[in-house]
Amino acid sequence: MKVKICGITNTEDALKAADLGADALGFIFSHRSPRFINKKSAQKIINTLDPFLIKVGVFLNQKKEEVTEIASFLKLDVLQFHGEESSSYCRFFNSRFKVIKVFFPNDKLSKLSIDNYKVDAFLFDVQYQDKQQGKKMLSKQALKEIAIFIKQKKRVIISGGLNPGNILSIKKINPYAVDVASGVEKFIGKKDEKLLASFIKKIK
Repeated sequence: MKVKICGITNTEDALKAADLGADALGFIFSHRSPRFINKKSAQKIINTLDPFLIKVGVFLNQKKEEVTEIASFLKLDVLQFHGEESSSYCRFFNSRFKVIKVFFPNDKLSKLSIDNYKVDAFLFDVQYQDKQQGKKMLSKQALKEIAIFIKQKKRVIISGGLNPGNILSIKKINPYAVDVASGVEKFIGKKDEKLLASFIKKIK
């Protein structure tokens, strides 16, 4: 199972996550996120990283031109679309980048709508407004439905409220990868080394 540490905002956290065994680091380029990073700051961090470490750009309902410019400037490996991006929007980037599309199970998305997306992996998360109201994790029912996709050999990434205390329950359904940000932080934008180490160790 692969581990993506998201919301990277500084070099220290990036190098520590990589050293502890993270497979991918996520950089958020949406101004709506409290973990937003601009491309120049991201470049300084990326320049210090092992070239074999996967660099993921996270975008939210942004213009194709803006995404292309940032992704090309930083030589990103993967683009993660966290908004209402259509299947054709995602397909636009398929020839140049690996693509992850995020889905929110309480959107009542059918298997058919997910299958319309020809992407490299599907990430399931809790909607931001639900997180604000205290719903941090995907429901047991949502996880049951997601487990079906996993059994169908789809690359499924699970996110939403993960931390060292609950990650073993997610590990049981054996997704392709897990994605964590707040669950390994001291405060927004700054990772906690002990939480990082514990989270990654339990996965690996």
